[in-house]
Amino acid sequence: MSGAVTGDDAARDPWKTEVALFLAITFGITWAIAIMALGFSTWFEAHFGALTSSSPFFYVAVWAPNIAALVLTSVRGGAAAVKDLFARLLRWRISAWVWIAAIAFYPALMLVVQFVGLAFGRPLATADAWLLVAIGLFNIPALLLGPLGEELGWRGYLLPRMLQRMRPATAALVVGSIWMLWHLPAFFASGLPQSGMALPVFVIAGIALSVFVTWLFVNAKQSILIAGVIPHAIANAYGAATGSMTWINAVVLVAGAILLFVLLGPSLKSRAA
Repeated sequence: MSGAVTGDDAARDPWKTEVALFLAITFGITWAIAIMALGFSTWFEAHFGALTSSSPFFYVAVWAPNIAALVLTSVRGGAAAVKDLFARLLRWRISAWVWIAAIAFYPALMLVVQFVGLAFGRPLATADAWLLVAIGLFNIPALLLGPLGEELGWRGYLLPRMLQRMRPATAALVVGSIWMLWHLPAFFASGLPQSGMALPVFVIAGIALSVFVTWLFVNAKQSILIAGVIPHAIANAYGAATGSMTWINAVVLVAGAILLFVLLGPSLKSRAA
């Protein structure tokens, strides 16, 4: 099969090995836990309790991208490469306009969601809900899940490698699709938040969000903090504060992604430096 990764291919092209191993470890950990919890639920609950967002197994499943990134970075590049990975996690000396975009763009889109929803009879989010979004960056338990649990992997490890071979726009769609596929088991576990969401809406909105964070990434000196943790935390906080994602969210996020292409597209039309 022409697209298969063989041993000879991997030997000639370490990039294929790095990407394949990252995906194997990430999906292997998360989906193995999901298979145990969902496929053998009686046994799993008898020994470990229900799989909920407070379960230790859930944290391991969520941290799988980070585990894969840290293991592979350490094996491939040693302590210096791990130090660089964490340096990008903490990189904050970025242009002010990129900071503003990271913090304000997603909430601005969600304000549009609110007013579009109002036209369809959905109530506006309360001031308290928006306050929860504002403090989402300081919610340590929430940060330890998706934002800090995943982003060393998705934006710290996988996205830079995709940018080596793809244009940023393509890399955004590929990483976003993989990211959403990885979430799939969560929709079948009744104790997890995704079980109450519409899968197609979640996928479309997530891929659109990937476009935004990739645009941030190529403009923020590959800062995982600014192009991973912050927008991820804000998106999660909005979902927790205002309810599950709706088709209106998805449409507005896709429109926002298209807006980036139209108005700020140069950095998404050529490969990152």
